[in-house]
Amino acid sequence: MTSAFVLVEENSNIPIDRLVRDIQQACREARLHIVSGIQDVDSEQNLKHGAFGISFSEQQASDLDTVNNSIRVDVYDEPAPYQYRELEWKEDGRVYFNTLIIDEVYQNEEVTLIFLYHFLAKHPQMVVWMEEDRVYTLSDLEEALKISKMYPFTLNHPDLLSRWIK
Repeated sequence: MTSAFVLVEENSNIPIDRLVRDIQQACREARLHIVSGIQDVDSEQNLKHGAFGISFSEQQASDLDTVNNSIRVDVYDEPAPYQYRELEWKEDGRVYFNTLIIDEVYQNEEVTLIFLYHFLAKHPQMVVWMEEDRVYTLSDLEEALKISKMYPFTLNHPDLLSRWIK
């Protein structure tokens, strides 16, 4: 199972309610099906964490023609314990916050790419960090999406962009 992390610089102060709305809007724009799951709130009933299932709609054909094109997206409100990271190999000294964590990326690369592109269009300052030390920007996702439309997905690799981004 491969995960993707949508990172924003520490203390960016993007309210979780806005992130949830943007996740929902990105799914509408991409015509993806979204199902709400877990919602954790604090003592004052403020949302601190939410989980969503995102997949192709039943009417939407996937280039992969697989039954399970579903990812899990967890969204966190800053601050949240264990959601900060430094990208040591980047050596820029910045601390990032895991705003979104996307699970089940492997074999669901197409829905992941489409969702991430539409979400980052709303937050171009964010980056996507894939396991194995790869960071992608909105322009990287845009390029991957263009190429994927020219060459149908034949993905059996845990890194959703390495085939397209050199």
